[in-house]
Amino acid sequence: MSFLTATCGGMDSGFVPSVQDFDKKLTDAYAYLQILIEQLKLFDDKLRNCKDDEWRKKTETLKETTNSMVESINAAAADR
Repeated sequence: MSFLTATCGGMDSGFVPSVQDFDKKLTDAYAYLQILIEQLKLFDDKLRNCKDDEWRKKTETLKETTNSMVESINAAAADR
């Protein structure tokens, strides 16, 4: 019994991703990571100019969440 059959309950689609598929997904993931990093920079700019305490708190929360996502992605990449 193949590993795929055993782990997927017998549902073997026969699809084997190509190197090109992997490269495209990797390129897409890297692009999304860059977008998150750019958002972190924008949050810093917004926080510098923010006068409203409520908006500052919301922006800080978004920045913390985004930063956690970037750190998780980087940690996962380092493990590979």
